[in-house]
Amino acid sequence: MAGEVGAKQLALLTYLALAAPLRQARSRLAALLWSEKSEEASRYRLRHALWMLHRTLGDSVPGADDDACWLDPEEGTWVDAREFRRGCRQEGIDLRRSGPPAAGDDDSAALQGIVDLYRGELLAGLVVRDAPEFEEWLLVERESLDLLYLEALWRLGNAQIAAGSLGEAAATLDRLVQADPLRERSYCALAGLYVRLDDRSAAVRICRRCSTTINAELGVSPCPDPNRWQRPTAPGDIPASGEVERASRLMQGGRYREAWAVCRAAVSLCSDPVARSQLALLQAEIALAQDRPKEALSLVQAARQAIGRLAAR
Repeated sequence: MAGEVGAKQLALLTYLALAAPLRQARSRLAALLWSEKSEEASRYRLRHALWMLHRTLGDSVPGADDDACWLDPEEGTWVDAREFRRGCRQEGIDLRRSGPPAAGDDDSAALQGIVDLYRGELLAGLVVRDAPEFEEWLLVERESLDLLYLEALWRLGNAQIAAGSLGEAAATLDRLVQADPLRERSYCALAGLYVRLDDRSAAVRICRRCSTTINAELGVSPCPDPNRWQRPTAPGDIPASGEVERASRLMQGGRYREAWAVCRAAVSLCSDPVARSQLALLQAEIALAQDRPKEALSLVQAARQAIGRLAAR
């Protein structure tokens, strides 16, 4: 369909699909995608975009009236990203929650179905010009979906280990390492799993791969404790100070998206309020660098709350 409609028509359809079934005001959509135009011109562009979509998809998709537009899931519109989010909610995969689910709670079959829904970066390769608000929304959506995918893979790998499906778990954790090559806990889990499978040469390869990748990309070394490579890791295993240093180096190099991902992953592993406040402040710096002041303020407030809880002890 990308070849049949323009970039902004595809952007409009995606926005409505992920907001479904909520109605979106025409004024909001016009400002989202044509903010550089006058109000009259942006509303005209929106009408034209809807006409193009109706010509391609049918008169009722997306739905529209004089005030709003929407996409109705009941009318047979299936969206992989929306189903992926729904599956994550059903399995309790929530990036705001700190720590893992209770042991034995995960259904490996359900988690496998969830990770299989992830098709890569949202709207990969799409260039939407002169739409800064949409670009910011898309960046946040991409980061959120990517992090949910990484967490779903992590949960799936651990569920497979708990079920004794060690070969499947190794494949899942290798997939996780490829998707997120800067997260040390994934290498630790995979190396520990190969030790359990009595494949020490593979474990050594994973250790070397971890050291080489993290040194090359971040200029720091993984945790030197060799005992951590002998078992699958659990939340809390990764020293938060190392994650803070990695995120800082990425941010200094202008690699904001990767720095953000490191911070978000570390927050889910860390219960120390000082480290959590450091991570929140780093995220606030990243948000400011990307011109997201409201999000930065929220993160600063989260850092203050973490320190406040420490002071209250």
